[in-house]
Amino acid sequence: MIKSISLNSGSSQSSNGMSSIGVKRISELFENQFQEGISPGAQLVVMRNGQMILEQCVGYANTKKKHPISPETRFLTFSISKSFISACVFKLVENDLVDLDGSVAEYWPEFGSQGKEVVTVRQVLLHQAGLPRRGLLGQILNLSNWEKLTDNLAKKKLEYLPGGKTAYHALNFGFILGEVIRRVSGLPVNEYLQKELLTPLGMVNTSLKTTDYGSNSYARLYSGTFDHQFVALLFNSPNVRAAVIPAASLHSTAREIAIFFQMLLNEGQYDGIRYLQPETVQLATSLGFEGFDEALRRTTRWGYGFYLGGDHTLNPDLPDGMGKGSTIDTFGHYGQRTSIAYADKNSGLVVVFLCNQFLSSYDYKNRLREISDAVWDAIED
Repeated sequence: MIKSISLNSGSSQSSNGMSSIGVKRISELFENQFQEGISPGAQLVVMRNGQMILEQCVGYANTKKKHPISPETRFLTFSISKSFISACVFKLVENDLVDLDGSVAEYWPEFGSQGKEVVTVRQVLLHQAGLPRRGLLGQILNLSNWEKLTDNLAKKKLEYLPGGKTAYHALNFGFILGEVIRRVSGLPVNEYLQKELLTPLGMVNTSLKTTDYGSNSYARLYSGTFDHQFVALLFNSPNVRAAVIPAASLHSTAREIAIFFQMLLNEGQYDGIRYLQPETVQLATSLGFEGFDEALRRTTRWGYGFYLGGDHTLNPDLPDGMGKGSTIDTFGHYGQRTSIAYADKNSGLVVVFLCNQFLSSYDYKNRLREISDAVWDAIED
């Protein structure tokens, strides 16, 4: 059992079955993406069996001020946040405080209206709650007011019948589960996450909201595509960066995201401390749904708060961001056309790529595919 990460970058490639030539190729691809302007600033961590195979930084956190990216630079990871919220929910499940098949309204009574009485926690985790986009504009306007935001959401009508369709809940995933966590634990979701996972794991550069966004510690966002210029503007706002958006506002580093995923590969244990039971991790990262996602408009595999690998077999005409070696046993999450984090149960890989520039959906996945394919190619055993 790997208990913790060895942070000696590149020191154990051969002993972990990684080709030195292959690792050099990963590094060169990563550097080339920066030189070509695809990544203004980025971090990359590749690990195997708990050993740091490669840790690399390129570019700038702020291209105008030329603040260089360091291993401690914090990136907005967008939907990678969802995997952390899922872990919080499963901790409450383990403590018999939440039932996956219990209704959300059991824990949040005000939610039980307009047909939402039957929505279960499991359905939210699988993006089957029937509220993929409902109330989006109001949420953006009320991001700094959690009570008003959740009160408005509780009054909304369903878009789909719960369980009838699967449609990616980009933000409502976090608002619904975040309020369940708050009602059950008595702590705001950001404080519960900090107390139960981030602080014990030693993730000192990770948080669900910022208090010092103006410092050089954070990477500014840039858009390489016209349709995300407003998104970059919105999420560069200090007010938005300071808001708790459970499905999208985790700020972290590639190294610390890797710690979290290594803990999951260790079946819930890290550095002598147990965070989740092995059977809990197995369930959370197992297949909950395979089929067409109405929001993403493609075939997907969903775990419970995790995206599962093998896209190249499900959608052969699209780039697979988790790479050609990924399978249903690969679990992680994408981060809004910028980033990705995943782990693979069979190979012992953990890969985290964080970037501060949006691309088109295709170019973003292709950027990730190049790196991920090179990682799989570097495995020798």
